[in-house]
Amino acid sequence: MTARTLFRNATIRKKMMLLFLIATIVPIAASIAISYHETRSSITKEAISKNNRLLSLGSANIVNYMNNINQKSLAVYNSMNVPRSLYYLLEHNLEDEAFPNGISDVIENRNLLKDHLYNIYQSMKEFYKIRLYVASQNTSYLLWNDDIKVGKHEPGTIAMAPKTYIEPTHISHNYGLPIKSPVNEEPVFSLHRPIFLAPSDTQLAELTIDVKVGVLNDLNRQLYDAGNEKFYIVNSDGAIVLSSEPDFIGKRLVNDWFHTVTAPTSNAEQGHFKWNGGGFNGMIFYQQVKTNYMNWYLIKQTPDSHLYATANETALLNMWVGALCLAVAVIATLIISYRFTKPLLKLIGYVNKIDSGNLGVQIDIRSNDEIGLLAKRFRSMMQTINNLILKEYRLELANKTIQLKALQAQVNPHFLYNALQSVGTVALQQGNKNVYGLIASLGKMMRYQMNMADAEVELSQELDYVQAYLDLQKERFDASLDVILMIDERTRSIRMPKMIVQPLVENFFKHGFSPGDRPARLVIASSLSDEGALTIVVSDNGSGMAPREIAALNAAITQEFRAEEEAEETGSGIGLRNILSRLRLSFRKDASLTVQQLHPHGFSVTLHIPHAQEEEQR
Repeated sequence: MTARTLFRNATIRKKMMLLFLIATIVPIAASIAISYHETRSSITKEAISKNNRLLSLGSANIVNYMNNINQKSLAVYNSMNVPRSLYYLLEHNLEDEAFPNGISDVIENRNLLKDHLYNIYQSMKEFYKIRLYVASQNTSYLLWNDDIKVGKHEPGTIAMAPKTYIEPTHISHNYGLPIKSPVNEEPVFSLHRPIFLAPSDTQLAELTIDVKVGVLNDLNRQLYDAGNEKFYIVNSDGAIVLSSEPDFIGKRLVNDWFHTVTAPTSNAEQGHFKWNGGGFNGMIFYQQVKTNYMNWYLIKQTPDSHLYATANETALLNMWVGALCLAVAVIATLIISYRFTKPLLKLIGYVNKIDSGNLGVQIDIRSNDEIGLLAKRFRSMMQTINNLILKEYRLELANKTIQLKALQAQVNPHFLYNALQSVGTVALQQGNKNVYGLIASLGKMMRYQMNMADAEVELSQELDYVQAYLDLQKERFDASLDVILMIDERTRSIRMPKMIVQPLVENFFKHGFSPGDRPARLVIASSLSDEGALTIVVSDNGSGMAPREIAALNAAITQEFRAEEEAEETGSGIGLRNILSRLRLSFRKDASLTVQQLHPHGFSVTLHIPHAQEEEQR
């Protein structure tokens, strides 16, 4: 009886049960199969990417370390022409005649040679032995355990390498010298460097550095899982330099897959391939480490049982929980949808606020999932943007300060100051005290400007500078200029940025002073409130400004970026807003600068610095 006939003769209950079973089993089985296949594919791609990165990192670490060893071996060529240098010793065959001023016998030469070798020995803690073979003497000098041993070799028994190379891992030996060795010698790899008589190809000696192989294990420990994976460092001839299995170190790798790694058809420095044979089934990853003195391969074996353990566990788990997943699918979808969409909607709301210009919005999402990480990145990004804005603001302010110093340094100040002293001395000798006083005032101004070390000065120093400037202006305008100083003595010791008051006074002579119209009056006043706030007022009875111009100027002073207005305010480009910016940078952001028109004539500038006395005490 066929299946079709059985289905036709079955009851409705059985038909429904069969349909539900088919509708349940088929999707679950398909889902498990697809999931298992995709999981394996994803794990494979991730493993390839991860192992490529790890082996690249291991390669970089080994190259850096081996280059460091190579660099230490080049110390032989340091100070080549200095009589006590190692190269000089080798060039002159350790002869006494090479050292007429300090070394008198071969023993001292040997001690000096030991010092040079000991410096190389101490340069890296992993160095185990240092051996120097001198060709002209057919003699080896071996430094080990802070002692140097010397021995001659039979003629023709030592062949020096024509170029620098790395000898694979081997048990350390004494290079044929009669030295008692410990029972368990250290496994080492060796760097052999020929030493040439510059600039010829004649070999003077060969330097050999034995390095403890354990350092390679430390450098590459993080590249593999010691319990599940195998790791090798092999040279191009198959000699094992390092292995995750200590018994293989120093032996030769004869596996068939190694020929695939070193095959001439493969020109890639990095790669991977699938291997099944010789008791191994899995992926093999490799990375070539090549320099002009070594050609190594980093090789990592990852068995499928370890590589796809997660995929196998996932497939088994899917079979056990398949039925349960169907039952809770709708509920889980609703819950997950709510959990994921709620923080996303909140994040979109914050982004909209940021888009409207509110860069200081607080993003309050504290979850630890990807959305929480995205929120943290947004917070970090906004902090970075605000910091960049502040940095640009300070850079702009620093640029103004540089412009100020550049203006101060346009003329050689020392020459002019010395010249003024000479002129003042002549004027005093001639009895012209008035001229001497004017020159002294000008010299005081120059000395104040020449002092680049002090960015901040006391108010009394700034007022002295302003007084010298006014003395010169009074001489220009004779009795038509009346200067009144109303200074609170408590304010004289308060420190403030340099060149703050003088530009305000100078503005009067540039824009408000009109000789001959009426007697000019300039008032400079300072006061200190009980709360420690400093107020400085510079007022005059000059031509002043129209009310509309006053309002525009006040608005321009408080704006963030108004380079054009600053350039118009003063010919030097250091305007009122620059003064306010410097005050806020030195004190606090609540410092203020305001201008106003005086009646019937005049103009007033007021500097207000809250907490100035507290800042000065700090």
